[in-house]
Amino acid sequence: MNKTFKMTSWVLWLAGVLACLAVPAQAIVFRGLGLNEVMASYGFGMPSEYGKSAVYRSRSATVIFEADSRRIVVNGLSVYLNRSVLKGAGNWVISPVDAVDTIGAMLLPSRALRKESYALVVLDPGHGGADPGANGGASREEKQYTLDIAKRVRARLRDNGIRVMMTRDRDQTMSLDERCWRSDKFGADVFLSIHFNASRDRLISGVETYIVPAPGYPTTAEAERHVVASRTRNCPGNKHDGANSVLAQYLQKGLLSHTGSMDRGIRRARFYVIRNANCPASLVECGFLSNSREMSKIAEAAYRDRVAEGITRGLLTYLSRVRTQHLPPVKSM
Repeated sequence: MNKTFKMTSWVLWLAGVLACLAVPAQAIVFRGLGLNEVMASYGFGMPSEYGKSAVYRSRSATVIFEADSRRIVVNGLSVYLNRSVLKGAGNWVISPVDAVDTIGAMLLPSRALRKESYALVVLDPGHGGADPGANGGASREEKQYTLDIAKRVRARLRDNGIRVMMTRDRDQTMSLDERCWRSDKFGADVFLSIHFNASRDRLISGVETYIVPAPGYPTTAEAERHVVASRTRNCPGNKHDGANSVLAQYLQKGLLSHTGSMDRGIRRARFYVIRNANCPASLVECGFLSNSREMSKIAEAAYRDRVAEGITRGLLTYLSRVRTQHLPPVKSM
């Protein structure tokens, strides 16, 4: 049996484990998988351990874990798991859902994308009309910047032959339900909500990309012990957990490479528009209007052009990977 077949078999087995685990997060914790075995299935050797950190390396990737933490680093990109990695006697333990739909999806995206489509992208400029969103002072409102970025991304995608629709293309008030309804009516294959951030701590800056947590797991804004029973159920967005991870990875990489912003990571939240999306979906926070230095950049059209370019590159990379899954296999001579 060759190595490729072994790896594929292990990944399929993990997927089967997830299908059987329709139980609350508290129960999943006790059915964790050995991290060494999981990483070996993706082609990694034994880790180098430095105190509370474990570093796994393969020929093409490096993944860093920290004990009792949800944050990992995948090829330099900060990513938040659904559940903290636990360090036990002789081995580390990871949740099955993260083994497959987070780490597995990012390292081997083909499995996560094989059932997805790529015909239409729907862009959702956050806020609008009577809802200005965050405020950067001097009439610098989030709603105007989200619409500006969305229009720039739309133009770039269309230049690349991609069909694009927007939930709003002017300054208008729109409910979250209507945004979801429009996306479904358009027949979205990818949904992206565009936002800018704000914080009471005016020193905070950087970009974040959000996807929904797995059923039963907390957001990155709440403690793991506070998981409630109502969150053990699937929401529509959970049908695409693996694809969401792949999409977020490319979006965050694109934003970071084109803006030079601080990496605040791929995070988890049940924002209404992404938890109710019937396709792979993500929400990007393109910077903090509350940070004066970052706000001054966002106010410049040239910088917003770079933000739009980063988002576009991320979307095009994702769409290209999905399209590859639909190509007929190459026939050997």
